[in-house]
Amino acid sequence: MVPEPRRRRSPLPARVPVRVTAVLLLGTGLAVPAVAHAAAQPGRPAARPVMAATPKPSESELRKQLDALNTEAEKLTEAYNKTRVELGKARAAEKQAAKAAADLEQQAGPAREQIGRLAAANYMNGGPDSLFLANGSADGLSDSAYLAQNQSAVVNRLQGQIDQANKASQEARRRAAQVQQATDQALKARAAAKAKVGEVMKQLDKLTTTNVKDPKTGLKATVKGSDLPAKMARKALTKIGSPYVWAAAGPTTFDCSGLVVWAYGELGKKGLPHYTGDLYELGSKVDKGDLRSGDLVYFGGNLHHMGIYLSDGKYLHAPQTGDVVKISKLADRSDYAGANRIS
Repeated sequence: MVPEPRRRRSPLPARVPVRVTAVLLLGTGLAVPAVAHAAAQPGRPAARPVMAATPKPSESELRKQLDALNTEAEKLTEAYNKTRVELGKARAAEKQAAKAAADLEQQAGPAREQIGRLAAANYMNGGPDSLFLANGSADGLSDSAYLAQNQSAVVNRLQGQIDQANKASQEARRRAAQVQQATDQALKARAAAKAKVGEVMKQLDKLTTTNVKDPKTGLKATVKGSDLPAKMARKALTKIGSPYVWAAAGPTTFDCSGLVVWAYGELGKKGLPHYTGDLYELGSKVDKGDLRSGDLVYFGGNLHHMGIYLSDGKYLHAPQTGDVVKISKLADRSDYAGANRIS
């Protein structure tokens, strides 16, 4: 009998990659576990969510912040001023109380010394009998004993006053220490508020920066800021190249102070005096190292000339007859006299 032929087993399929398996399963309509994709990319970090960029505040928003911060800074400044006044009073009270205690102590000194001398004399004379009358009777005190008794009463009375004065002095010192602490805290709060104002001012400056080049001198300058002086400087810059005419204040010709008067007038601040000496008396004085765009700079011992500071040591001015409104360098003048800021 012929044996049946043996059936040959088909070989096991090789391990199919996960990605291929997924394709096959998709082809058959079977669901693919979500883990399949993750397993296909081992060690790959998860995608990070995309964060939307924070929009920068607008100029109007920054101005509102600045107004609020300036109001807060003003309140904190007045609070600091109040603590300074209170500290002065506390220090004066402390000094007065200490002096009163020292004066009383000084008054008690001679009486204490007198009692000490009487006590020493009594000891040297042989005991307490010397405090009584010469016959040893207790009917009355000797002169020295009477003196000692009076001196002791004076010392006791003064000691009570000294104790009260010392207590008052200690209380004054404690009060002064409290006020000093409050003053330090107020100063820190004021400094923090001013720092916030400065930050907002910097942001405003970035939004309001104007670059300009003088075609006549070739000098470049930048106007920074959004306050009234900076706006005035920008307005005046529109008149670069306009002729100098003595006593003129625009709109097409100018002298040095006339340019300033015209620029401020265009921004609604009309009626400024057309004279360098009077202009210098307005606003607040500014140190040369603190000059900002729009500050007014003056020259000559009699302030015979002025200009508008821009930045980086440059200023705008109407120089003299035959010249035009232009940008120049402060360093080119040796007669710088001062500066002020009119807001």
